[in-house]
Parts: sequence; structure tokens; C-alpha cells
Amino acid sequence: MKAFFATAAGLLAAGSTVLAAASPKGDGYISKFTLPANHTTETEEYIITFWRNETIPRQIDEYLDMMSLNKDDALKFESVGDNPKVFIVEMCEEHVKPWMALTEVNVVERKAMVKSYAQQNGSPWGLQRVSSAAGAFGDATAQDFTYSFDDERLGAGVDIYVIDTGVRTSHAVFTGRATQGFTATGSFVDGDGHGTHVAGTAGGAKFGVAQGANIIEVKVLGDDGSGASSDTIRGMDWVIANHNKRKNEPGFVGSIMSMSWGLEGTAQSVDEVVAGASEAGIHVSVAAGNEGVDACGNTPAHLGGASSNIVTVGSVNIDNAISRFSNVGRCVDIYAPGEDILSAWAEGDNVIKFLSGTSMATPHTTGVMAYLMTQDVAGLGQNPAALKAKLLQTAREGQIRGNTAGSANLLLSNGVDGSVAKRLTKNYVVPEHSGLNGSPAARASAIMAKDLTLDKRFKLHSRETELRF
Repeated sequence: MKAFFATAAGLLAAGSTVLAAASPKGDGYISKFTLPANHTTETEEYIITFWRNETIPRQIDEYLDMMSLNKDDALKFESVGDNPKVFIVEMCEEHVKPWMALTEVNVVERKAMVKSYAQQNGSPWGLQRVSSAAGAFGDATAQDFTYSFDDERLGAGVDIYVIDTGVRTSHAVFTGRATQGFTATGSFVDGDGHGTHVAGTAGGAKFGVAQGANIIEVKVLGDDGSGASSDTIRGMDWVIANHNKRKNEPGFVGSIMSMSWGLEGTAQSVDEVVAGASEAGIHVSVAAGNEGVDACGNTPAHLGGASSNIVTVGSVNIDNAISRFSNVGRCVDIYAPGEDILSAWAEGDNVIKFLSGTSMATPHTTGVMAYLMTQDVAGLGQNPAALKAKLLQTAREGQIRGNTAGSANLLLSNGVDGSVAKRLTKNYVVPEHSGLNGSPAARASAIMAKDLTLDKRFKLHSRETELRF
């Protein structure tokens, strides 16, 4: 691209480079354009394109005179490549009108900024869903989707506390970023696998959203996936104390508690600790629950909604339909991918597994929260109200199918539109294989017939997709 920063007089001398010389001044001379008295002084760059088959009929000084500019006024002209009929001129809005009136001019438009996004191929569908307005299409168990992002830090400096059954911190997807933090059971072993899966979606390499974030294990649930409310309180108290130690350290961005669990009913003691964490500047994302009812009926899901800084997450499938199991209602703030989610599994350092549930939707949201935090540390890092507002503002509106029962129709987004084209699918209906529909024999047949394309570095635990909280 050739750039010209010159005076009008200089451009006259170089007129043959910028605009081809044609008829002499006086032949078809353009009248000087009179700017309005209250015209703006703000200028923008515009692309001027002449008709391809048109000989540019005027000298450069005629165009300058048309724009009410003296020959000594400094202008910016920028030819586009070696094309003498496409160039850029900086001018105010009022100057656009006379350009558009010229018969030799084809296009006058503001110069558009084209942004390049980093992309990760071979990703699960949920990562494409949160980073592309086009969404994701086809087989939800395939791993040939594309994850797009414009900030390669991917949540670096954010501490994600996975309050769950534990985390296999040695798993390959965590690339050394996962550490043991707190255990209420005396062991840091994730004997259930749920917490490792959640952590992998929040911040694991390949399968996770915030692939640069710190993953901190907070084990409050046992190997059967259940636990006591008192243990969740102990775990959250530890998180608050650790956050307060960390918040003034160099490179620290902020903390998120990711909680993919719920109680039967509500518990004020747990609610108060969650509120205290939020008041301490810790962001909180929680699962809406899998009963297919109103999320306002249990802790901590009922803490979400318009008047709260807590983010309650419902689940959608690859078709943007609310999952049949997902809780809904006014306490749900946002919906995220929650069916057929492939992530890390606790039975080995390279084992992966499919799960479905609002438990899987929640860490997608946790990851996007971490991603947004790194982009505005001062404004969002330790301000739960501001981050929730940003998260909901960034979400894609009106794309969810199904009855939200009073919640907003907001679909999780990282703010990037990777413009991923629709994926082609074979011309037959893919049987549902989520374990939620159809006869057991039909599901088993469909599952075993599938040839899953997976990264050879990982070992698939099972072709079944379990439903978890």
C-alpha cells in the first residue's frame, strides 16, 4: 500500500500518481462546495472508488477545490495498492456529499477496520458457539469446530476456584496451571470426575474457554458427588481468605468461584457466604439445576437474577434450544452450551469424557467471565456487578429457542464473531445420543456406530453422555 502525506501543491505535482490527468481545468469544472456554517471539524477516512471503465476526467486541484480546500492545506491521500482509481481521503461528513454526486465516482464509504481473530481448530461445539454469531451445527460430539478469540491471554492472571468434587490437577489439559487449594474430605483425589470435567471446560487447553487462567481445586464434595452444606461453607471461606491474600500480588486479575452444584431447597447460611464472597470482589457463577423447573427454588441458583451480582446459568443444546433438563425462570441470567460437552476426566491424565447438564454450561460461563476480566482488569477484575453487566451486554440476545419462563433470552458469548461458516452435515438425520431420548437399544446402536474424530493424545472414557447436575 502506498501512502501519501502531502500538501495539496505536492499532490498536484504528483497528480499522475494519485489521479490520472485528464481534461484541462475549465472543461466541466466542478463548483466549489460550500460547507455549512455549523459543519463538524471531526474527520474520518473514506475510500473513494472510481468506475473501473471510467477515465478519471479531472485534475487533482479540481477535487481539492470542490472540497473547499486551499492548495496549501495538508491532506492525506492513500492509494490502495497500484490501483489509480481507488484511494483514501480524510474528510468530514459534509465533504462526502459532493463526492457522491460525481458521475465518475462509484463508491464512497468509510474505511472499515478488519479485525483478525486467533482461532483454535479441532474444538468442541461449545467453544464455537460462544465465539461465533453463526453458532455451531451438526454432530455435537464431533471435535472439528473452531474456537475464535481476540485476546490470546485467555484469562491469564485470573484464579478460577472450582468448588466441586476435586480436580485432577495433573491432567494434561491444565498444562501446569492447576493447583490443589482446599479439601473438606482430607483427600484431593477427584474420585467422582465431575470437578475435573468442570475445570477442563472452564480453563483446560483444547476443551476449555479460559485456557490461560489458573485452576484451583476446592474439594467440598465426596467421591459419590455429594456433600454437606457445611463443607461448601468451609470451602468458600477458604476461597475468600485466599483471594484476599492474592489480590495485591503482581499480575493478579481477579477470582471466580465456579459452582456446578445445588442443594435440595435453599440454605440461608450458604447464601450468606456466597453473598460475602461477592462483596469481597469475587465473581460467582452457579448452575441453574437439572430438574426442568424454576431455578428460584434452590441454593445457590436462586441467588441469580436481575437484582444480584451472582450469575446463574441454564443449558442449551447445539441447536440453541433450552435443554429439556435445564431449570429456567427469572433467577437464570444466561444460557450456555450444556449438552454433549467433552472435557477432562479424572481417571487418567489424558482421559476425556462427555457429560451433559447445567454443570457443564456453568464453566463455559466461568471461562468467558475470566476472558472478559483480562481485557479490563481495572474495571472488571474485582467488580462483580460490572462484570455481570458486561457479560449480559456481550451475550447474544433472542437466539434461544424454548420457554425461558421469565428469564432473559441471552446466549453466552465472548464478544467475538469468528464468522465461522456453517458446517456441512451428511444428508441424514443424526440420531440423538445424549442419553436423554429414544430407546436404550436405539441409543446404544447410534453411539457404537459413530466414528468420533478425537485428538489422538486423549483417550475417550466412554461414548455415552451422562447427565450430571
